Amino acid sequence: MHKQTPELVAAAETIETEQQRLEELADALAKTKLQTEKTISRAARDLQAALEQQETLANSLRGLGEAMLRMQERQQAAVAKLGARANEIQLRRTRLSELMLAYAALGAKAAELVETMSTSLEAADKATAIAEADGKLVAIVAEAAGLAKTARDEDFTELAREADVLKQKFDGVRVQLGTKPKPN
Repeated sequence: MHKQTPELVAAAETIETEQQRLEELADALAKTKLQTEKTISRAARDLQAALEQQETLANSLRGLGEAMLRMQERQQAAVAKLGARANEIQLRRTRLSELMLAYAALGAKAAELVETMSTSLEAADKATAIAEADGKLVAIVAEAAGLAKTARDEDFTELAREADVLKQKFDGVRVQLGTKPKPN
């Protein structure tokens, strides 16, 4: 498969070739002796060819300018895509940070509850302690489920998985406490 020459490279190569041709014509014309009607006529024809070559070169230079404008448009389009993606990255980073803070707060609540449960289960009224713990567990499980759903909906799959794991752990604690029926 043949790779196409980039537009700017092709334009520059054409200009270089046309410039060399113009220089060759100018050098040849400068060496022509103007001694006879024949050499003067040939020099006039060569001069006309050199002037035509100059016009061809000028057209190629204009073409290069147009190619550079198209290159600038391509660059601006690429920069616009980069800018849009940079904004998207920043928004996603900010949103993930918000959800991670919510997850960390949920983890702190869960750790606090575990600490409270270990001391309250030694209380005289275990039924009341278990009921209070279950109420807090239900809230944590619901919050974890909500966070998992939000993370999944917003395509933060890793965080959704972590929140699901936390939910399952505390559902398991509820089963161990006997406040939630065992799953079938």
